[in-house]
Amino acid sequence: MLTAGASCVDITPPLGIGMRGYFEARTASTIHDPLYARSFVVESSGDAAAIAICDIIGLRREYLDQAKAVITESTGLQPEQVLIACTHTHTGPHTGDDPYTEWLIKRIADAVSIAWQARKPAQVGWGSTVEDRLVFNRRYRMKDGTVQTNPGLNNPDVVEPAGPADPEVGVMVLRDDCERTIGALGNYALHYVGIPDDHTALSADYFGYFSTMLQRLRGEQFVAALANGAAGDINNWQVMGGARYRNDRYQHVERAGAMVAANAFWAWNEAEFTDDVRIAGALKELTLEPRPPATEEYLAQTAEIEKRLEEGKPVLMGERSFARRVRRFEEEPPKARTTVVQALRIGDLAIVGAPGEFFVELGMEIKRRSPFAQTMVIELANDSLGYIPTMRAFEEGAYEPNSSSYAPGFGEAIVETAVGLLEELSE
Repeated sequence: MLTAGASCVDITPPLGIGMRGYFEARTASTIHDPLYARSFVVESSGDAAAIAICDIIGLRREYLDQAKAVITESTGLQPEQVLIACTHTHTGPHTGDDPYTEWLIKRIADAVSIAWQARKPAQVGWGSTVEDRLVFNRRYRMKDGTVQTNPGLNNPDVVEPAGPADPEVGVMVLRDDCERTIGALGNYALHYVGIPDDHTALSADYFGYFSTMLQRLRGEQFVAALANGAAGDINNWQVMGGARYRNDRYQHVERAGAMVAANAFWAWNEAEFTDDVRIAGALKELTLEPRPPATEEYLAQTAEIEKRLEEGKPVLMGERSFARRVRRFEEEPPKARTTVVQALRIGDLAIVGAPGEFFVELGMEIKRRSPFAQTMVIELANDSLGYIPTMRAFEEGAYEPNSSSYAPGFGEAIVETAVGLLEELSE
């Protein structure tokens, strides 16, 4: 017999906290909408899995491992059974060695523990559909042969996108034996939407609106979360022949949340439900080698970029990220880092956790090679490595690969590790 539970725990920080997500320093001046940790657990015949989705831009492994340790103590769930991921809202707080993060770790653990305690006889269903009006690759090939990230709307020097987008909307739904909804977990690969004219208001971004809209569509109250897919190089507006949507009063944030929720609802209503599923989890550590430290040549290039910034001259996103990485390496020489890749199985639905801002092609490759009927890829799961580009992107350059601290090829290594875990779980 399958049992399932869900919970929603407020993780909104106090005003005055530093915020992450843009190039300038910001502190929270108000709360537009609360931030939450939303948790889902399933259990059958002693096997279990838990998923927690947090309205945070990203959390490093050291903090999420602490949360998992508390979860193990309170529920008995082991680290390979628990996936904790961040949505990547750019209107959330800084995290680190500070009182808020210490409190946040406990709140995430509380969310899983409450969901675990709330388990009841249940059924699970899953499905997917396509929403292609919101997702566009943000890296473009230019007439001069370079690749640029976000080169500007209707830039005449743009030739074509440098990569694809993944329009799949996935959903997993839990319901009780009276067909009342316990929880719904969506999955969509869209970096974020953002609020351009309200940078200092805390907000869950369109991920929060998705939760509200899906409950309205169903006419019930339940826990609904949207997990970010492989969206490291995906934006919500089309550079070529497009226009940026008005969003000064959260119009486009709400519209995006509603569009994805409507598609999740469509897939939900096509799902078949069962209480007879096999549940399993697996994870594997992966050591990433660092990129070379700052050289005299790199320092000279950085000084030139910084001079242009000071003079108010044009500086590309890729140049800015390159300079920031060089200065970071100058202050603290790079080191190897061990991260984790995870896979869960809930019947013929697979869920893969990638530990950073995963490039869309990498996520699509995992889906293509997965032995399961449906696979959802969740980025920023169990760690926050920054961007995880493809090898080709490292060769092309621009913002995302220029900001990465790790040697090229680790994105493909994550794919191979994930596919190996999926094959292991399918046996």
